Amino acid sequence: MRRKKRRSNTRFYLLILLFIILGGLTALYVALCRGNGYNHFGVANSEPTTVTANETQTEIPEETVTEEITEPETESETEPVSIPTEWSNYSPSENLLGEQWSITVINSRFSLGEKYVPTLVPVIEGSSVTVDTRIVDSYRQMYADALTENIILNPVTGYNSYHRQIEAYNDKVSSFTAQGMTKETAENEAAKRVGLPGCNESGGGLSVGIGSVSNGFSSSEKYTWLVNNAHKYGFVLRYPQDKTEITGMIYQPWLWRYVGVEAATEMKEKNLCLEEYLGVEN
Repeated sequence: MRRKKRRSNTRFYLLILLFIILGGLTALYVALCRGNGYNHFGVANSEPTTVTANETQTEIPEETVTEEITEPETESETEPVSIPTEWSNYSPSENLLGEQWSITVINSRFSLGEKYVPTLVPVIEGSSVTVDTRIVDSYRQMYADALTENIILNPVTGYNSYHRQIEAYNDKVSSFTAQGMTKETAENEAAKRVGLPGCNESGGGLSVGIGSVSNGFSSSEKYTWLVNNAHKYGFVLRYPQDKTEITGMIYQPWLWRYVGVEAATEMKEKNLCLEEYLGVEN
């Protein structure tokens, strides 16, 4: 009886020990499964996938987000660039109708053509010399102020029609050929004095020939007064003696061109002709 009882006790203890061992193995297995991303049913745990997705959305570099939202600055958003005048497309007749009319350049390169005709009025009352109405007030004021100093700025030339320019040019050519010049030389010399038709300052109506059409005018009191005062009224000597290579015209001390007070003052101070002031070659 005692031996049977001892065997029963031994089996009981062994059974308990077996349960303890099995329990320990089961706990160890569960822990290992959780650590590898599986639940206790052996099914892949879905929680790590959700976390990974969230982390992917929040880990976008800040620079990348900025690049997608902020577009690069374009030229239209910057300050406008000053573009130089396209002289290849320059039209004196169109410029004379715009805001910069007073500094329109007319020369052998920039022909006014035959169709342009300004609105004309006598440069002073009672004169047969006509000019663009826009310069009349300035000339008359200059004329009146000079008169107070006993200087009479009598106008002798003003606007000439295209037809009259042709006549003046042909007359010069004929005169030079009569002196023995070849036709080509005569035409070149005529162009330097009266300009080719359409390229003559008189076609714009902004210039006035004063006193007498001769180089002797440069020795007169009128010329001296103009040199010292004309810029105050917006007039400049159109063809100075030291600018003939630039203007392409001979020295003409009698021809004074309206460019406006601001431009005239700067041109006088810096000794510039109109081509130099505008930065264009003839």
